[in-house]
Amino acid sequence: MEARLTEEMLTALKETAEIPDNLVSAADAAVQDGDGFLIKLTEDEAIAMVEMCQWYIKKDPDTGELTPKAKLFSEMVDAIDEANVG
Repeated sequence: MEARLTEEMLTALKETAEIPDNLVSAADAAVQDGDGFLIKLTEDEAIAMVEMCQWYIKKDPDTGELTPKAKLFSEMVDAIDEANVG
């Protein structure tokens, strides 16, 4: 599958300390597509990426809103879900 990520999402993914090696390779191989990037993922990689992203989807305890970083990871999960349906 190919998921479409923004540049901000791809940067956040690459800067994640806990990213598995297979996802590093997928992120490094992402190709530009207009104002975004296409990242190719196997089904197992997509599952691993969603699980990793979920670690970062946390709400700010003071506001109850997602933090800016959490929003990026939430959007990555949405992008993978959209790619999986399509």
